[in-house]
Amino acid sequence: MYRIKDALRALRNRWVISILLLIQFTYGLSTITGSSNIFLNLYDMNFNSLLDLKSTYVVVPAKGSASAHTLSKEQVDKVYSQLEQHPDVISLGTYAEEILLLDTSSNPDRRLMDQLTRSSMTSGLNEPFITGIMIDEQYNELLNGQFAAGTGFTSQDFRKNSQGQMPILVGSFFKSYYSLGDLINHKYKIVGFLPNKYLVYSNTSNVYLKLDKAFIMPMPTDRFDSNDAISSRLQQTTILTLKPNVNVDELNNIFSSNQVNLTLKNLGASVHENIEQNMYLETFQTILGLAFVLFSITGIVVTTIVSLMIRKREFGIKLALGEHPLGILGQITIENILMGVIGFGLSLIHFQWKYKELLQISKEINMLSPLDFKLDGSILFIIFIIFSFIIVVSSFIIYLYIRKQDIKSLIGGME
Repeated sequence: MYRIKDALRALRNRWVISILLLIQFTYGLSTITGSSNIFLNLYDMNFNSLLDLKSTYVVVPAKGSASAHTLSKEQVDKVYSQLEQHPDVISLGTYAEEILLLDTSSNPDRRLMDQLTRSSMTSGLNEPFITGIMIDEQYNELLNGQFAAGTGFTSQDFRKNSQGQMPILVGSFFKSYYSLGDLINHKYKIVGFLPNKYLVYSNTSNVYLKLDKAFIMPMPTDRFDSNDAISSRLQQTTILTLKPNVNVDELNNIFSSNQVNLTLKNLGASVHENIEQNMYLETFQTILGLAFVLFSITGIVVTTIVSLMIRKREFGIKLALGEHPLGILGQITIENILMGVIGFGLSLIHFQWKYKELLQISKEINMLSPLDFKLDGSILFIIFIIFSFIIVVSSFIIYLYIRKQDIKSLIGGME
C-alpha cells in the first residue's frame, strides 16, 4: 500500500508530464480500439463464412445495367434450368431476406425481449424481432449440415406453406432461452442451432448476416411460387457452388443469351475486395496506432528517467538500505501502471463518445461489416495486450538504466 501512496505522490509532483502522457494514452488507445474492431471484422469476413468463399458465386447486376426489373417466370425458369444443367455447376440455391416479429405473449422471458434487436431508428419496428433468411431446398444442400446442434431440415419441410408450423434454425444466442423442440410464436419449431459464422444477406451489398442472433427457415411454398419473388431471387439472392477453375464467362453467356443483365461474382473475391478497400482506408489509422505505441514507450521511459534524476537521493538511500534495483523498478512500474490504467479508462470513454452512432447501429443491426464496432471482451483483450506490451518494454528499458546507476552518485543527487 505504501508503494501505491508513493506512486500517487510522485505522479502529483510531476503532474504536467503525467497529464501529457494521459492525453497520449487516451487518444492512442482510442485509435487502436477502432483499428482493432476493423481488423477483427476483416478477420471474421475472411475466415468465418458459412459458405465456402472459393467455390461460392453470387448473382449480381451486370456493370452498367439498370436497377432490377421483373422477369417472366418462363425467363427465370429457363435461366435456372440452363445453369443447373451446366457441368461446372455443383449446386444452386436461392434465399429471401426475412424479419420475424416476436410475439411477447408467447415469449415471456423479459431478459430475451430486452436483449433482442430493437432498431426503430433503422427499420421503423418498435417490437423485438429476429433477422434471418428463408432458403429453398437447394440452398439447404449448400449448408451441408453446418449447424452446432439439432437435425436440420428435411425435404418435407420445404413442402409446407406459411400457415402451418415451420421448422427453424436459430443462432447460438438463443441457447440460453430455448431448447431443441421449443416453439417461437407458437409456430416456429427450433430444430437446430447455428454456428457463430456469417452468411450473405444481400448479393449486392457489402454487409453480411451474423448468425449468432439470426435464424434460417425453409421457404414456404406460397412464397416460393410467387412470380415477383422468383424474379427478385434470381436477380438479388441466387447463390451457386461451382467447380474449381470454372469458366465464368461461359456461364455468364447464359444470362446474356436470355436478355438478362446479370453476372456471376465470386463470393471470396467480393469479400476480399471489401477487405482491401478497408485495409487501404485503415492504413493511416494503423500508422497512428504504431506511432502511439512507439511514442508511449519513449514518453514513459523519458519521463521516468527524468523522475529518477529528480529523486536520485530518495532512490539512492533506498538502495543503500538494501533495496534491490528491482524494487526501485517496481515502484516506477506502479506509477506507470496507475497512469496507464487511468489513460485506458479515459480512452474507452473517448472511444464510446467518438463512435457512439456506430456502436448503437452495431447493437441494433445484426450485420457483419468492417464498421461493425463493438466494445466486447475480444477488443478489451487486444487493448490490454498492447497496454501490457507498452508497460513491459518501457519497464525493461528503465531497468537497464537503473542498473547502471551507483549508490554514491545517487545519494549525491538532488531530491
